[in-house]
Amino acid sequence: MPYPTSSNRLVAMLGGYVKRRVLRHLLLYLALMLLVVWGLVAVEQARFAELAETGGKSNVQNLSRAFSEEVKATVGLIDLSLVQLRGTWQRDPADFAQGVAEHARHLRIPIHFTVTDAAGRLLYTNDGAGPPGLALGELPEFAIHRTQAGDRLYIGRPEKHRVSGQWSIQFTRPIRDAGGRLTGVIAAAVPPSYFLRFYDSIDLGPDAAVSLMRLDGTIIARSSRPDGEHYMGINMAQAPHIRAKGNSGMFRKVSILDGIDRIFAWYKMPDYGLVVTVGQAVHDAEARFNQQSAMMRNVGVVVSLVLGLLGWAAIGAADRRRRALRALAAAEARWKLALNAAGDGVWDCDVTRGTALLSPSAQRILDSEHATVSWFGSKGMAELVHPDDIDAVRTTLRDHIDGITPDYAMVHRIRMRDGSWRWIEARGTVTERGERNEPLRMVGTFSNIDARKQEEERMRRMAHEDPLTKLPNRVLLDDRMRQAIRVAARDGHKVGLIYFDLDKFKPVNDTYGHAVGDRLLCMVAERVRGVLRESDTLARVGGDEFAVLLPRCAQAQDTERVAAAILACLEQPFIDGPRELHISGSIGYAMYPDCGDDGEALLHCADLAMYDAKAHGRNRISGSYRTRVG
Repeated sequence: MPYPTSSNRLVAMLGGYVKRRVLRHLLLYLALMLLVVWGLVAVEQARFAELAETGGKSNVQNLSRAFSEEVKATVGLIDLSLVQLRGTWQRDPADFAQGVAEHARHLRIPIHFTVTDAAGRLLYTNDGAGPPGLALGELPEFAIHRTQAGDRLYIGRPEKHRVSGQWSIQFTRPIRDAGGRLTGVIAAAVPPSYFLRFYDSIDLGPDAAVSLMRLDGTIIARSSRPDGEHYMGINMAQAPHIRAKGNSGMFRKVSILDGIDRIFAWYKMPDYGLVVTVGQAVHDAEARFNQQSAMMRNVGVVVSLVLGLLGWAAIGAADRRRRALRALAAAEARWKLALNAAGDGVWDCDVTRGTALLSPSAQRILDSEHATVSWFGSKGMAELVHPDDIDAVRTTLRDHIDGITPDYAMVHRIRMRDGSWRWIEARGTVTERGERNEPLRMVGTFSNIDARKQEEERMRRMAHEDPLTKLPNRVLLDDRMRQAIRVAARDGHKVGLIYFDLDKFKPVNDTYGHAVGDRLLCMVAERVRGVLRESDTLARVGGDEFAVLLPRCAQAQDTERVAAAILACLEQPFIDGPRELHISGSIGYAMYPDCGDDGEALLHCADLAMYDAKAHGRNRISGSYRTRVG
């Protein structure tokens, strides 16, 4: 008796997917898989409670260290400015205003400087002249230097600045004469909000809090979203981190300032008498856990649906997969015969398996022991292709497989069995696709182009390399200058160029001959290269003339420091067998964009600076970056 045909179009279309045996196997599969999935969901949710607190502790600990490093850097910069400006005041008070203006141009800190005499009477402020007869001597940060000897930085309580009228933190140092007698006090006033910009860069939830305190417990600056900076000057001497003896730690406590339960991490800076804290509200940490828990439940639902659909499709598609495998076996037999009779370097790749079958010539080109190699698999390709080429190979291959490009063509390096590398040119095309347009088979060729690439590399070196010192020559230096200037123009930083030649090199050449002179040039190149960064370029641009390109500089002082290091290494004797050779250098440097908009102007300016160094006695450094060329 024949079975009736269903009149339901959906049932008729699905066919074997709704058979009783298929559905029975599907239910068994789902029972096992869903038990595993929801078991894992339960285990992960149980771990989230522990991970939330652990993660909160880790976050505040890392952020407290980062905050302390930022505060150290800022206070160190303020202190350095005070020391430098104090020296300017002691040498010539008439030039003090210019020195302050120079600092203001370079510092990114909103800072106001004040100078008083020993009695605390205002002598200078860059906020203006100040009220007549203004006396600051009774303020603790000024008065303390009259009672304490020595030279130390004192950080005061937050208060409204007497001159500017704004909230500020005073950093002061004493001004003493040669006999140690106090002659005045120099102060730098910084708004507390500057130290709290760190707060805007963290994400610990709505009730996070960061604070900066003195070691006596006085709050210098504090910020959290509910209260802002309302607690400046309050003393927290009984806080756990103030009484602790170590330099860092953690604790959990309900804040007496705003009543919020937080996990705190703190870090002390004894050198400056400061301590920083970063706190995350406990309910914020738990809120993240609740989000993760909900997300895990959603993931469980999605995975259950996906597993059900995939299981149903896999069981119902078993017959189709078997037919595809039989067709693949037949095609493999046909192509094996074709490959054995093919010409040089032919390969046939089974995309579904990720393996490539090589002709004898292709085996020789790849130096492979086996006729079949793993190709599409990430492990196999990574073992064969050079690490610098692997990403480009995968991208080009994927573009062709996805139909973006009509053919696959790539030049890259292949690892030989002895560990060396060989350049090959690979070409191929997808010759067979499945019903869903998925690639099944790909055929192509390999060509050995190692000799051609070696010749290209030799020609490139001849065009861009100094044959004696193996340093970049003028052509390569110009190219790298163009690239560095283009990047600097885009990103807004500076480029430095140092130009120098060797003093007393000609007497060495004339006395001992050109062979000794050549060896000396090589020793100079090796020694100077040792004081540079990997990103810097040392080039030989003339007989005894060299140039150093610094592609990223913040200011001219960075370039001058490198020039000083080069000058110092040139002053050391060079040993050539029994001879001890003594030379020095005349060094000039220039900066982009200070000296010009292109490499030619920069090189010209550095060259002028070098000749300026020669004109003033040699063995010295000259910076002509203040003169713009072009």
